[in-house]
Amino acid sequence: MNGFDTLGLPAALRRSITSALAVRFPQSVLLIGPEEGTRALGRTIAAALLCEQGNPCGRCNSCRKAEKQIHPDLIEIDEEGEIKVETARRVRAEASVLPNDGARKVFLIAHAERMNPVAQNALLKVLEEPPKYCFFLLLTTQPDRILETILSRCTRYQLPPAEEMPDETLLPLLTPYLRALASGSEAGMMRAAVGLEKLSRPQVRAWLSLLQTALRDAVFSAGRLGAPLLPTVSAETGALAARLPVHKLTALYALCGTLSQRAERNAAAAAMTCALTADAYSLAYLE
Repeated sequence: MNGFDTLGLPAALRRSITSALAVRFPQSVLLIGPEEGTRALGRTIAAALLCEQGNPCGRCNSCRKAEKQIHPDLIEIDEEGEIKVETARRVRAEASVLPNDGARKVFLIAHAERMNPVAQNALLKVLEEPPKYCFFLLLTTQPDRILETILSRCTRYQLPPAEEMPDETLLPLLTPYLRALASGSEAGMMRAAVGLEKLSRPQVRAWLSLLQTALRDAVFSAGRLGAPLLPTVSAETGALAARLPVHKLTALYALCGTLSQRAERNAAAAAMTCALTADAYSLAYLE
């Protein structure tokens, strides 16, 4: 189970959520933003609420169950089409049952905007006065479709659009890859690329965009064409410029564009790792 640092959240939002978790997290929360981003954030918050250490630590029995989506006290509601009152009543009934494994129970309701007005009204009371062990995480891309009575009962956390997520939060995942690429270590490239497999699809595309920027900096460094756009990794991009000719750097740049298109089509994580390892190594050192 990854923690909050891997989600690419704006620093202020990350601090707000982690600070609330450390003190008293609100029991009724609305997460607003891109679907994949809110889903990843919702599951991470749920894992933190259920974690034996409160992090989430990724090691305890609760975290392992949450990661495998088999935790009996994490109930995800993700229905196709309209969410009707029967579902809301089921959530209310389940909320009245004590937790199975620990002290808390978390409900994660995806596509909350799909709840029809009757279903939303059926949830009002439990959102306003939840049992002390219950937490409700409502996810939505369209808050304007949520009744004002629901909005008034929830603490809201809003993610920016995926394309506006701050790139610098992914630099810790980029640096090891750049170093391995510059040193010609295919095994190192694979180890670094494996770290991407648990990122959301928008985050993978943001990482690939960051890699393209680093490759651009390497090309500019080789030709002494201007200041780097990513000065934090200038040592790594300088090493790339010293090791690889410009035509190979530009070929790698093009590969990133291809992989970004694959990520948009929901390419398998393992296939992305393979491409960032074997394909990139071949372009850099074999062709």
